[in-house]
Amino acid sequence: MKFIKLLATACCLSFSLLSATELTISSYNCGGLSDHYDYLRGVGMQKLMQERHDAEPENMSVNDKIQKLALKILFSPNPQEKLAAQQEWDQKDYQKILEHLTAVPTDPNSPNASWNQKSEKLMTTYKIRPIQIFDEEVNQMLEDHLRGLTKNVEDPTLQLLDEARTIMGKRIFAHHLKYDIICLQEADYLDPSMFPDHYEVLLSEASHSINGIAYNKTRFELVENIGNILGRGFAVHLRDKESGKTILVASGHLSGCNPYRIEKDLVTGTDDSEKGDMEAQTIIDLFDQKGADLMLIGMDSNVTSLHPRLNLLKNAGYQLDYENHLEATCTSPHQILNTRIDWITLKSTMSEAKITNIPVSNVGLNSIQTNMSDHKPIAAKVTY
Repeated sequence: MKFIKLLATACCLSFSLLSATELTISSYNCGGLSDHYDYLRGVGMQKLMQERHDAEPENMSVNDKIQKLALKILFSPNPQEKLAAQQEWDQKDYQKILEHLTAVPTDPNSPNASWNQKSEKLMTTYKIRPIQIFDEEVNQMLEDHLRGLTKNVEDPTLQLLDEARTIMGKRIFAHHLKYDIICLQEADYLDPSMFPDHYEVLLSEASHSINGIAYNKTRFELVENIGNILGRGFAVHLRDKESGKTILVASGHLSGCNPYRIEKDLVTGTDDSEKGDMEAQTIIDLFDQKGADLMLIGMDSNVTSLHPRLNLLKNAGYQLDYENHLEATCTSPHQILNTRIDWITLKSTMSEAKITNIPVSNVGLNSIQTNMSDHKPIAAKVTY
């Protein structure tokens, strides 16, 4: 009798494992604001951030640890784990260290002042478009890469950017972002021809920057093209042909603010994050209204794990993998610090649904050879 019970248990476990379904999803800010070429900013930061990591390894290490621990405090469902993380935060006085590390360059004794000055000597500031690079070594690296990639030795370097970016984009989508669903932000220069044939590519019509979603049409069917959301998001309603489960997916590019903390306008008294927070809440409310078995948001949130904006998602019941593969996805153009501001979150009616980060190892942050943006793409696996 005992053997029969064990056999039955093993069979049930085996069936449970076999019946689990999974999908993969990626989110990528493609750096496509017109006449801006965020790719150039990434090219410049490649050199600058390497110098900073060499000069300040301890500061760069604690910056990474602080952001990971803050994410655990926010998203851990385990009260004991959350308490232990909070105690570590308090004991190591990370709040004080954080305020010092993320101080704006104009603050007295800011560790970011000298690096901001180096950045301005290397290239034009973030608000000047198009970007110009002044550093001879970086310009030579850029020229060598673009000419080698396009096989064009005659046209001026800057004229080769569009051609090179298209070539790199096709390679990235064909070989490195081979996921079931891809959320796209700043996708202004993308079109379906840059993706493998099995993808359906839907893009928004927006004046600021184009968001979109590409999905494997052999795996999913379109229930509804929800479309543009406030010019800052794009959503679709899909059905998994295999399992029959319905999936709401949004690609979000939320309005920017101080990525570390809320700042108030001295004149109006309004929070600098108010607009982006409203955009996030609009997506959350829309998904709650429509409902689905799975609700996924892939986004450039423009905030780190230290910012209250992520509380909107946490309080709405979204989960986020706070443990695995938490690479930086962007470099702050003001503090000159690597940060993670791109996220994939999951909400589900199924208690067993889980999201786990997947490393995107072949598309580097600030990589002149492998990335066409100043953002690093992220990915996750969802099991249900």
